[in-house]
Amino acid sequence: METMKTIAKRKSTRSFLSEKQIAKADLDVILAAGSAAPVGMGDYASLHLTVIQNPALLDKLNKAVQTAFKIDRNVLYGAPTFVLVSSKEAKAPNIQYANVACVMENMLLAATDIGIDGVYIWSAAAAFANNPDLRKEFGIPDGFAPISGAALGYATQNNPAEKELKVTLAVNYIK
Repeated sequence: METMKTIAKRKSTRSFLSEKQIAKADLDVILAAGSAAPVGMGDYASLHLTVIQNPALLDKLNKAVQTAFKIDRNVLYGAPTFVLVSSKEAKAPNIQYANVACVMENMLLAATDIGIDGVYIWSAAAAFANNPDLRKEFGIPDGFAPISGAALGYATQNNPAEKELKVTLAVNYIK
């Protein structure tokens, strides 16, 4: 798939087939794409990926997010896989957020390219924010803070439509 076509096809999926797991080879492609993201100062050691596929732990994470945000819906949308991206404290102010965003976008585009659906889930980080026991249970290494994550799997409804790619952001040109 061409890059622009992949970008046009990428969408946020909010209903997954929970029983249909991603093949290990496909997951490895997604994780490799995340690992190839541009990272400030080349500090790849400042990032960590946690792959959660255990249904009981996915449910526990879902409930922790529901509690943190006082909501009553499945915040992981039934996805069978969740990839949490954590970062050490940054060497430059706030660069960890840019680094994680680049990793996330690479993973979500790679997923789209190989026919796997996904959605960017920022709220999961809040579940870990003040819960060291949860971080330990999910294997988050000491010194790392969860920043964001991606729910991955197969959509309950196939929507192959592509977005029209056009400039929709405010732009000023300086010549």
